[in-house]
Amino acid sequence: MQVEVSMVDIGKFKKEMDGWVGALEKASRVLITSPGVADGDSIGAQLALRRMILQRFPKTSVWIINDEALPIRYRFLPGAEVVYTPESFLASRETPHFDVSIIVDGGIDRAGRVRSYFEKSKTTVFIDHHAISIEFPYTIRIVEPTASSTTELLYHLSQSADFKTRVDSDFAQLVYLGLVFDTGFFRHSNTTPEVMELSASLLRTGFDFTRVGERGMLERSFSSLKMMSETLNQSQLSAGGKIIWSLLPQETLKKYQALDDDREGIIDHMFLTRGIEVAVLFFELGSGKTKVSLRSQGNVNVAKFARSLTEHGGGHNKSAGALLDQKLCDAAPYVLNQLEKIMVGQV
Repeated sequence: MQVEVSMVDIGKFKKEMDGWVGALEKASRVLITSPGVADGDSIGAQLALRRMILQRFPKTSVWIINDEALPIRYRFLPGAEVVYTPESFLASRETPHFDVSIIVDGGIDRAGRVRSYFEKSKTTVFIDHHAISIEFPYTIRIVEPTASSTTELLYHLSQSADFKTRVDSDFAQLVYLGLVFDTGFFRHSNTTPEVMELSASLLRTGFDFTRVGERGMLERSFSSLKMMSETLNQSQLSAGGKIIWSLLPQETLKKYQALDDDREGIIDHMFLTRGIEVAVLFFELGSGKTKVSLRSQGNVNVAKFARSLTEHGGGHNKSAGALLDQKLCDAAPYVLNQLEKIMVGQV
């Protein structure tokens, strides 16, 4: 089904598209990956991109390999069974050699073990909508910060003369998941008229949008519900009530037999507290490093703040994150101190 909506301007990427399509025409093996644990936008983008390439180049082998296993909440998606980790990929007795490697929704600096596969490719492609990312000598960069999500950008690329991807219900729901994930069910400021027009057009393909939204965004296990309750109960205020923050250590995950992915959505509940300007969730990774998630009402550019903490920080003005090489007990006071300085400076 063909859909017509106002479009992100992809005309400026003609040179990049020519180079990318030219590389795909010569490729027999293509890698698609994304940083860290997949979220709704990154997995939607990866699966949609795989369909784009296979429709245009059906004889090409296209592999999706991520450093972390696909969270349970996304395993209902069409094509999810072809998402591999390095272990499961090597168990298939395939060789880790690719002619073209593509990373979406974030840079290769956070791709973990898949980075070595990526860097050995003759052609490396970066497709993203984040305004801030670490520098890397990609062969081709297609970055559009005006897009609400990477899936929105990929949709427009898919409808270009180079691909002309068929928009069936499977493809539509992959794009839709990325839209609802990165706009927070169309609540965030990146919800443009074009996003709503695109979403309405995607719904006309007939997929179960309620199922996609609820399973991909809201569904939780009982243990993760208990974990979220404890994390919210332990939240605290700083900067005269302008900042709300909480800690999520590994011991809490183990206590409730929860998964890393179960932290999704916790910060949104914190952020919706009346009077809050910035919400911060500190999540302890198994490696001992700390993941910092940030949400802002708009006065504080949390993408800029996250980048000031580390080169592994960035995102959007109102929603960002950072990966710190610090233990949870050290990262939290450091980040809060830096953030409070900014908040005081606004008074």
